[in-house]
Amino acid sequence: MKKLAFAIALAAVCISAVAQSASAGQVRYDRAHMTPVFWWHPARDVDFATLQYQAESGKTVPFFSNHVKSPLDGNTYNFSIVGTDPTKNKVTTTLKYVPILLRVTFPDGTVLDPTKPGCNDTVSVEHRFLNSPLFDPDTTITSNGVNMGKSQIEDAFMRAEFYTLTKGTSYHVLLSQAHAPRVIDVLAPSGSTTQPGACTGSGHNLGMIDINAWDSLIVAQINKYVRTTEIPVVAAYNVVETSGGCCIIGYHSAYGRSGGTQVYSTGAYTDAGIFSGGIADIHAWTHELGELINDPFIDNATPAWGHVGQVSGCQSNLEVGDPLTGTPFLVKQDGFTYHPQELAFFSWFFRTRALGTGGEFSFEGTFETSQGKCT
Repeated sequence: MKKLAFAIALAAVCISAVAQSASAGQVRYDRAHMTPVFWWHPARDVDFATLQYQAESGKTVPFFSNHVKSPLDGNTYNFSIVGTDPTKNKVTTTLKYVPILLRVTFPDGTVLDPTKPGCNDTVSVEHRFLNSPLFDPDTTITSNGVNMGKSQIEDAFMRAEFYTLTKGTSYHVLLSQAHAPRVIDVLAPSGSTTQPGACTGSGHNLGMIDINAWDSLIVAQINKYVRTTEIPVVAAYNVVETSGGCCIIGYHSAYGRSGGTQVYSTGAYTDAGIFSGGIADIHAWTHELGELINDPFIDNATPAWGHVGQVSGCQSNLEVGDPLTGTPFLVKQDGFTYHPQELAFFSWFFRTRALGTGGEFSFEGTFETSQGKCT
């Protein structure tokens, strides 16, 4: 199934069950029918033939390309991953990121403001997010019983994913803030909100916006504030996207623009209890940043895999979050318990021998073996 069609099918399972209420712009919250999924936009206007030149000349993010032969089908797959090739250059790559937090006002007057505390918290969403294990380099992280030292989650994942190659080396993929965070006021061009029930007050509502309208809104901010060599981190509080259904919690993509190729991701920092399965706080962002790094240009094909995580059929791409959507692990930091998402290792997709920590096929060992043939 094509990427776009697959994502729409996933997202379309629930909106018909969310009834419109008497209040304009409001919907009745029905958690049982609001299915959380993650998406990807196919890359657009990307000159794939010149991507390596762009990386070498500072026109897109640093990445390496290589290939792997899958023992499952005997086919050879080409791939591109952000950072340096752990089979050749075991060095540190530092990625500059630009944090953009959106304060969104909806047509019904609801304002979802990341500079204020989330539900049942006393610290702002902005602080929780930007000081989370995603960006704090002093977070102690383990993977399958292996101490990854003090690091950031995505860096620890990249080293754990290729651990037989990176163990004892200076291999890292680190995120470094390029500019001070920007909090930008935006008007939702359309959309509605609902009260999840965990906290009273419209400031903790769940906001829903059509994904195409949202993408136009965030791309405008990216083009204004971000260079093509930087990763935009465009975040909002309790704002999700719709595409015939709800709820898309985050997505990543790439597009050609003046000066080079822009990779980007967006996601929601969500209150606990809105969605089941431990999807809360930085869950979406663990998923999307992991996928941006492992599949930056949305073109890394794999043997078909599926019937796991958010995928009910078969899927054929290196989306390291999708097989484990809704599988959190807990990281306690600064008196707060975060819910990052577990991610699947490279070897799981290609059915090659385990390269990851503990001989496992995912960061926390949920996948102890690679998947068989998907039918």
